Amino acid sequence: MKWADVPEAVRATVLANGGVAGQTVDRENGKIKGQTVYEAGVKDKDGSIADLVITEDGKLVDTKHDDAADAAAEKAQAASGKKVSATMKFSHPRDLTNPLLPLAYLKQDILEGTEGGQKIRIERTVLPNKHKKFKIAGQTIDALVMEDREIKNGELEEVTLDYFAQDDEGTVYYLGEDVDEYDGGKVKGHSGAWLFGKDTQHAGVIIPAHPKVGDKFKSEDVNKEIHEDDEVVAVGETVSVPAGTYENCVKVKEMLADGEVEFKFYAPGVGVVREVPKGGDVVLKSHTTR
Repeated sequence: MKWADVPEAVRATVLANGGVAGQTVDRENGKIKGQTVYEAGVKDKDGSIADLVITEDGKLVDTKHDDAADAAAEKAQAASGKKVSATMKFSHPRDLTNPLLPLAYLKQDILEGTEGGQKIRIERTVLPNKHKKFKIAGQTIDALVMEDREIKNGELEEVTLDYFAQDDEGTVYYLGEDVDEYDGGKVKGHSGAWLFGKDTQHAGVIIPAHPKVGDKFKSEDVNKEIHEDDEVVAVGETVSVPAGTYENCVKVKEMLADGEVEFKFYAPGVGVVREVPKGGDVVLKSHTTR
């Protein structure tokens, strides 16, 4: 849940027990003595991570610590945008072979369309010779780098370097982005930039290993300005765009930090073939592999 939506009594208990304002708090299924239950991860006095179990009236009913029995649960939680687990493995993090985002084979995607009444062109190019290191789940990994150039009405607006890694189960994680915003051909700022391990301990999930309708995850989970809640809302979709007609596409709903909703369509063997922002439509014009 967003921090602002958490009951005040629960927030007070989180803060009084090692939590920080603005952190993620989960609302759990089921109730205790008729009260809604919330869970928040905090750093314990000895530096270890503990989960506070708090009822809606602010009562701390349990403090849970990690053990072997929790490892599998933590691993599953990681795919929902929670803190990564030491049980996650990244043997070949740059080999993004997930059928819905096979960036290991991509050279460049060109998407064109409209957004906010403006013509938009997006050039996505994988940079195989560029590297970015991250420490995740106790491993130092080398992320795959993709450059994303956004051009509106013929003017370069933004250049982003996006960092991705795939775990051994096939889930693709988003580990951050370096952003250059342009105005008149000159860099004017870096709004939206973030990196896993520096700005957040939550690795974003771009696409799960085996997405199904109802799956929920977070591609960004940094702060109130940089977060995104995603949900698989359809599978088996057929999408026709200039680059071709694609079957068995997965449709993902994205709830952005400003409250707006966008949709992305992922085609097996290709990746993103269509994006539908509010009042716009951006489609894949060309797909080049290497």
